[in-house]
Amino acid sequence: MEVARVIISKMSNMVSIFLAVFCFLLLRTSYCRGSKILVVPVDSSHRINMKIILEELHSRGHEITVLHSAKSWYIPSNSSIYTSINIPRFKDETDWRIYNKMLKDVMSCRSYPTFIHTFYQQRLITSSLGNIHEILARSAAKILEDLVLRKILQDTKFDLMLIDPAFTLGIILGGYLKLPLVFNVRWINTGSSPVSYVPVSGSELHDQMDFLERTKNMLHYLYSGYDQYFIINPAYADLFQKHFHPGTDLLSLELSADIWLFRSDFVLEFPRPTMPNVVHIGGFQCKEDQPLPDDLEAIMQCSENMVWWSCLWGQWCQLCLLRSQKPSLLLLLSSLRR
Repeated sequence: MEVARVIISKMSNMVSIFLAVFCFLLLRTSYCRGSKILVVPVDSSHRINMKIILEELHSRGHEITVLHSAKSWYIPSNSSIYTSINIPRFKDETDWRIYNKMLKDVMSCRSYPTFIHTFYQQRLITSSLGNIHEILARSAAKILEDLVLRKILQDTKFDLMLIDPAFTLGIILGGYLKLPLVFNVRWINTGSSPVSYVPVSGSELHDQMDFLERTKNMLHYLYSGYDQYFIINPAYADLFQKHFHPGTDLLSLELSADIWLFRSDFVLEFPRPTMPNVVHIGGFQCKEDQPLPDDLEAIMQCSENMVWWSCLWGQWCQLCLLRSQKPSLLLLLSSLRR
């Protein structure tokens, strides 16, 4: 009896210790390790959506590292939610001049008939793509050839990459580091959509197309393929030949993304096949409205009608403000009418 009593007492103590340790681990969630995430964002308006995602990831205990230029417009180097790694940026302003000229030419061709100006607009953009992607290819090559930066990225042992594929740096870097890729994207031209009833971006068509409109949509689709294989891919040929396995190109890296965070709602999109790795997150950035800053509120109040911001116009205004630094441009905005 005495031996049985001792055994029962020891078992009771062991159960008590096990329950205490289990409760301690359950309540102390800080001991759970978050993922190490490498983020390659895009500056300007794109950073707004990325910022919301980063704040949520930080609140869940993930360790975030952001790769960006020290001269970014809106991405600060000092942040409480992520660690920054600054990368070099070309000092010339070739990208600014190309972008500015492209916007002016696109705006000027809007007066043409719809059938003509959509193709002319696509040709103008194509003429700029070659130079832009050559700049991006040189930037990516410069990072991959930086032995110190490359060692930092490899030794950190990131679990995945969260990128905005609007610029190709994140796609190339993710392929080189062999990390799982998560796209934060609104749309991308290389996606799979049936041409017979899903309009190609820039065609200005709708989903109720007649035969001539479907023919036009197919021509836009073929022209997009020409852009990809004869304008964009050649800009990265030397980079892929030097740092990647034979047969690798930009398109194959884009389509190998593991998860696509698609910033739209399923019911608002054209009906199209959706892969299981596409996650619709439309509306995730919606929050309760807040009062405008005093200067913007003054502009809105002095305008008789609503001020209309388009994506291209907003981007152009940002560039003009950064280059001129003239407050008088704000007064110009107040005179705009819809």
